[in-house]
Parts: sequence; C-alpha cells; structure tokens
Amino acid sequence: MDALKGIGFLLKHPRLWPLALVPGLIASVLYLVLGVLGWQRYGAGLEEGARLAAFLLYLVLFPFAFYLLSSSFLGIVFDPLSKETERLLGGSLPTCPLSFWQLFGDTCKRLVLNATIALVALGLGAVSGPLAPVLGALGAGVISLLDYTSPAFLRRGLTLGAQVQKLRKKPDPHIVSFAIVAGLLSLIPFVGLFLAPGLIVGGTLLARRQLS
Repeated sequence: MDALKGIGFLLKHPRLWPLALVPGLIASVLYLVLGVLGWQRYGAGLEEGARLAAFLLYLVLFPFAFYLLSSSFLGIVFDPLSKETERLLGGSLPTCPLSFWQLFGDTCKRLVLNATIALVALGLGAVSGPLAPVLGALGAGVISLLDYTSPAFLRRGLTLGAQVQKLRKKPDPHIVSFAIVAGLLSLIPFVGLFLAPGLIVGGTLLARRQLS
C-alpha cells in the first residue's frame, strides 16, 4: 500500500525529516490551539452532562473539520517534501510551474470540493444512523486521495480537474487502498496530523506511478 510505503520511506530517509517536521509541527500546534479555544468558548460553561456530550462531539467532528480546512493547502505546504521524495527516487524531476493565481484558484477549488464532500457526508450520515462513520470515512478517503497526491500533480502543471481525470482514466487497486488507509488515518486525532508527511510521500509514490 502506497500510504504505508510512504510512511516507511519517510522514516528511512532522515534528509526528508526537516521538510516533514516543520509543517507538521505548525499544524499540530494550530490544531491544539483551536481545540482549546473552542472548548473554552463553547464547552466551559456547560453543565456536566452537556459538557461530556460536547467533548464527545468534539472528538468526532473537530478532527474532520480541521482536516477539511487544512488538507486543501497540503499541495503547497508539503511541496518541498514531495519534490525531495522524487529526487531520492531518481530520474528527472518534472517541473511545469504554475502561476500564483493558478495555485490560488486550485486551492479554492479544493476547499469548495472538500467542503461539499464533508457536508454531503455529514448530511447523509445524520439520516443514516449506523452508516454515518462509514460515510465520513468515504468522504475523508476521497479528500485524502486528491490532496495527498496533489503536490506531484501540481508540479506537472495538472490542477484539480486534470488530476481527477488522470486518476479516473487509470483505475488501480492502489488508488482505492490509498484512499481507504489515508482517509481512516486522517480522521484519528493527532495521529492523522503526525502521519500527514508520510502520506504525502505515499501520495507522491502513487501519483508518480499513475503518471509514468
């Protein structure tokens, strides 16, 4: 599985660690700060029973909401890590630079798409009962597939629309397995943030093979 291979590849190459550590550390601090501020704002004044319910809701929804917002920027934030991964894999490094506005437009499209997927998953989950976690995981899987592979696609000048077409034209069991594993890992509080750099490496491995 490319998701697990990416994590292993990152652990075996210390020269990648600085490129993975800084963005991951920033995201972890932001995650913690937003969680604490949200709890102080909405949870501190509740009664004991309501506070427990709010805390459980926070554990379920906040990781997904934070991942929804942050994943849209993965292609830009982790591009140096993805680029160095391709250098280590050998061969020529493809470069087809996009303008600032092209990158900005692509990020906005990803944010809208991720928000749409999340709202659909949450809406269907609200009426489906026991299927809610499954729908959430499916939504996170689609988002993970598109966002963790995005640096390699953007480096080749392929924005969201072209990326989706490329992935659809070459169906591959690796695509499904990556989406499932990365989506599930991304929903685990802190674990998803900690493993995000490894999943970026795994997404680079998957995209590189799909585009070869």
